[in-house]
Amino acid sequence: MEMRLQCFFLINNYELGALRQLFETTMNLSIKYYRSFVAFAVVMLMATGCTKDFEALNTDPVRPDDNSFNAEYLLTTSQLTYTGSTDFSYETWRTNLIYCSVMIQHFATVQGYWAGDKYNLNSGYAASYFERAYDEQIRPVQHLVEQTKGKAQYKNLYQMSRIIRALIFHRVTDIYGDVPYFDGGRGYYGGSFTPKYDQQSAIYADMLKELDEAAKGLSDAEPMPNGDLFYGRISGTARVAAWRKLAYSLMVRLGSRLSKVDAAGAKTWVEKAVAGGVFQNANDNAFVTHDIGGDRATVNRLSQVMNLGYEITVLRLSKTFVDLLKTNKDPRLQWLGERAGDLSTKLDDQLGMPNGYDLGGAATDLSKAPGYPGSIDKYTRPNNKTVARMDGPTFIITSTEVKLLLAEAAVRGYNVGKGADVLYQEAVSEGMQAIQQFSAGAVITQAETDAFLKANPFKSAGSTDEKLEQINTQFWVATYLNDIEAWSNWRRTGYPKLTPVVYPGNATNGTIPRRLVYPALESSANATNYSEAVGRITGGNVLTGRVWWDKQ
Repeated sequence: MEMRLQCFFLINNYELGALRQLFETTMNLSIKYYRSFVAFAVVMLMATGCTKDFEALNTDPVRPDDNSFNAEYLLTTSQLTYTGSTDFSYETWRTNLIYCSVMIQHFATVQGYWAGDKYNLNSGYAASYFERAYDEQIRPVQHLVEQTKGKAQYKNLYQMSRIIRALIFHRVTDIYGDVPYFDGGRGYYGGSFTPKYDQQSAIYADMLKELDEAAKGLSDAEPMPNGDLFYGRISGTARVAAWRKLAYSLMVRLGSRLSKVDAAGAKTWVEKAVAGGVFQNANDNAFVTHDIGGDRATVNRLSQVMNLGYEITVLRLSKTFVDLLKTNKDPRLQWLGERAGDLSTKLDDQLGMPNGYDLGGAATDLSKAPGYPGSIDKYTRPNNKTVARMDGPTFIITSTEVKLLLAEAAVRGYNVGKGADVLYQEAVSEGMQAIQQFSAGAVITQAETDAFLKANPFKSAGSTDEKLEQINTQFWVATYLNDIEAWSNWRRTGYPKLTPVVYPGNATNGTIPRRLVYPALESSANATNYSEAVGRITGGNVLTGRVWWDKQ
């Protein structure tokens, strides 16, 4: 035993030196690419030795490894981190809220560091999703894929992991364009520490292929895993069906994204999804219900930010958003917002705050805004009983979104089984119903829904552009809080028609940003691949650059 331990230390003094050299030569690489590799490299080096039973003698019998670790834990991790970083909502705060929610004019704020409200560039905030997604979302889901592939006991979990991976990557590529995809998150498995940036067209082709294969690979005869945050509320084969519908519903979203750059491909994929079976009603919605009984890692990531003392005092619903809902007498407004000063939810009491203003300053002082009510507390803030609840749900994708995309597809002449008018009415009705998923008491009656649809009927006799505007404006309403998706759909369609803010010294010449920028570290850590990717961006690595599917 003593000889073996001496040999162990000799070997590891040598191999730790090798590890140190490896670290020094890779220290300039982005941590997201090599962090997992270093951990696994230590294990692999420790596994070598002087005797044939050295590995057994030096293996901790209670330490989990690839053979003993329960892959279901990674399922929960992958789903939860998709809703936001456990590091106090890091990238959700910066990307979904600070940039997208105000650029798309769901929210407005006078906080100067909310760069999206004024179209300013904060390089760190703009890069935050790229930085955190690879480490906290892509790495665990890639490990989940690898650990379940080809294992009979994980047949359905493997297909679910492919769906989640597509869900994660499609958001990353929609924000930035070309990104590491085929080698992304594979530092340990593929040994790629400076992965190339794959073209978005190739990424989309593979994501759609993955969704198609995963949907077909799900089996009613195989068990479903524990720890499913999306559909754990459903049991048995009904949960298999729910995941299959999720895959095909995501296919509708991704297929629709191709409408500007590959009209034929968009039609093919959307029709394939409908044939496979998509969401039928609000009960199919994919969402994560959060928990305030744990710690800050389990609460709703958006609410965590919106309830901060220095945010809730100045974060308001945008005038653009509130004006539309009030004009249409939309019953959802009472549950989406409340007057900050007295918490009134009456429709007539709601007032949206204009984007692009500060507290203090010159021409941009809020007190100089048209219709200023005399106090910021007279503007509408997020409703704390529903959308700002710490234990409220994070919606992943809903039947309302899917049916609105299908309504657009019907207008474009796709074969989706129903007319645009029927799909539009179903989508709006289910959006009204889904408000109750925020809180059991948030009820919109059928009479209220019927009254809204009667006052705002589908424009069957309108032009194609009028129909597309009506459908995609409703999509904007339906994706309140899911602002990255609202921004992506606006970039694709141009709807709703938003009036950009004019703020002194902004970074976009007064236009709404169309992509966020890569992390500055990538220019040195992954220089060659980074430079090639930047060279492919229409407009360059700036806020006004465009991703592949976002054509004029």
